[in-house]
Amino acid sequence: MNKKIIYRIINILCLMILIGTVIWLVIVWDSLPDEVAMHFNAAGEVDRTSRKTDIIILPIMSWLMYGIMVLVEHIPGAWNTGVKVTPENSARVYGIIKRMIVILKLLLVIIFTMMTIFSAIGKNMPVWFVPIELVLIFGNIIWHIISLYKNQ
Repeated sequence: MNKKIIYRIINILCLMILIGTVIWLVIVWDSLPDEVAMHFNAAGEVDRTSRKTDIIILPIMSWLMYGIMVLVEHIPGAWNTGVKVTPENSARVYGIIKRMIVILKLLLVIIFTMMTIFSAIGKNMPVWFVPIELVLIFGNIIWHIISLYKNQ
């Protein structure tokens, strides 16, 4: 499948998740308790609560990060690739970095959506959430950095 099509699908999926999160929050707003979970420790347990209006911060942060990553995704000259970019390798290098950013964008949207949902319903995050989140984010970055340095 064409990379551009895959990137479009991922962007559409991100937007669907972002919009779906906002719609869900609007639908459940009246049934939310006045105090909601706002922070989770490494074990996924709620360790700070706040007013329910503060939960709006999570989708706003998610939208902001998504927007910034969309901008960064389209400005390859601003990327610090870690390798020397030449006319011969620029397409490959920028392709690897773009793929990393697109995947990272999707992961962050999913993570913030999960945090929004678990904060709203007042339940602890699953114990596997933080380790899996870290493995996915750093695994994505490490995988793409290794790909950059392979066959320079």
